Amino acid sequence: MALEEGVSRIISSLRRDPGALESVYISVIAFAGKAQVISPLVDLVSFYSPRLPIGGGTALGVALEVLMREIDTRLVKQTATVRGDWKPVIFLITDGQPTDNPQPMIQKWLKNYASGATIVAITLGSGADTNILHQLTPHVLLYEGSREEDFKQFIDWISRSISTQSQSVESNRGESIINLAKAGDALVLLDEKKPMVSDPNTVVLTGRCQKTHSPYLIKYTRIGTLKSIERFIQKPQYSLEGCFPVTESYFIWSSDFQEEQIDVHSLIGVPGCPYCGNLIAIALCGKCNKIMCINGEGEAICPWCKSQNDFVFSDSDANFDIGRGQG
Repeated sequence: MALEEGVSRIISSLRRDPGALESVYISVIAFAGKAQVISPLVDLVSFYSPRLPIGGGTALGVALEVLMREIDTRLVKQTATVRGDWKPVIFLITDGQPTDNPQPMIQKWLKNYASGATIVAITLGSGADTNILHQLTPHVLLYEGSREEDFKQFIDWISRSISTQSQSVESNRGESIINLAKAGDALVLLDEKKPMVSDPNTVVLTGRCQKTHSPYLIKYTRIGTLKSIERFIQKPQYSLEGCFPVTESYFIWSSDFQEEQIDVHSLIGVPGCPYCGNLIAIALCGKCNKIMCINGEGEAICPWCKSQNDFVFSDSDANFDIGRGQG
């Protein structure tokens, strides 16, 4: 995963900076449909780059709740006899709209924590809700790089920002000096008055391979060029982006919610299974209504509920709904 490699690159860079070695502490909070600390706050020497999980949903409110709890319990308070931790910098990286209600946690952050910490929100692509992010922080950036060099520049900018901040702490200047203007060509500083126009509409389906029982995600993105057609057919259209293998941890990190349904006629394109090569990765079990792969007509055992299905292709214009995940 590129982001995992990016974290390792940041750590490697900072460990070459004597000032950072003396003053930088790092923690990682991962969030999808749920949020959890996967690397507690430790000094730079002791930090070990974690595996970053994936899951369905973008629980921004829960992530903020975990962040505030960590600030309360992990940061050392300044006293007359103890040198406390300096104003932390949080890089909030997201690619989706919140799937929970973040407003209570945003208000709590602004009231009790914003003056003592700096959040830099970075959206990867156009899927995030930048209006929500601007409520949280004035520092909102869009990463729109497409080259490997763009991503390296992005990661190097984060490394320089942390290093520069640590120099500020060591020299007792005591100000936050993250330079957003030097974020690189692939990062665009978003103006709150001119929020980014984004189309976050995606469809994510979760299936299992009939043969290996391993899970996979099928992603569709809305086709903007067909919006004129949508006025007549009264439904959005989504084009296949790909079918991607995931691990079982996907379900651990996905929020517990009742799946919404989407009309199969809204989906354009059918992928094959990324594991066994079956030609069709979207076949619906007749008993549990979950998605599996098949290679054509005939009997197939559902990898979800172990029931037997007998698939027959029909020339009729079948109409049915599929359970849709949160992304």
